[in-house]
Amino acid sequence: MAWKELVDRYARLVYSIALRYDMSSTDADDVFQDVFTIVYRRLSTLRDQKLLAAWLIQITHHECQHLRRKNPDHAELPETLVDGKTAPQDEVEILERRFLVRRAINQLEAPYRDLLTALFLETPTPSYEELAHRLKIPIGSIGPTRARSFKKLQVLLGQMGLDFAA
Repeated sequence: MAWKELVDRYARLVYSIALRYDMSSTDADDVFQDVFTIVYRRLSTLRDQKLLAAWLIQITHHECQHLRRKNPDHAELPETLVDGKTAPQDEVEILERRFLVRRAINQLEAPYRDLLTALFLETPTPSYEELAHRLKIPIGSIGPTRARSFKKLQVLLGQMGLDFAA
């Protein structure tokens, strides 16, 4: 695998992990740079190419933790990223999908983005009454707005190469 191809293939994975650590885009860029510098220097030590994704995940976690130790003012570390039961390649695909979904949600217009973020990323999930008040829309509009939000999200994800039809 050529270097550019390797970076292109795994860039989203590295960024996804850094973002799971609630890093700023600047910190995520630093982690990205550090990870691929390490990989470039040590790639010849990797005995089995099938372990590349797992190796990248491990290096990225280490670099995220290293950055946290250097900058203790950052938010706390996530409990875990890899559950130990998921194959590394499956974990890569899961992380890539999460990254694309978050990117697509962020591209939505404010009312759609705000609604989906509240419904699926906030804990605890706000009630429809709370959402109606916060978004300044009638409570009866939440369901239809949610449906439109999903349609728009599905279009964006399709443009990014993710297909949820089936």
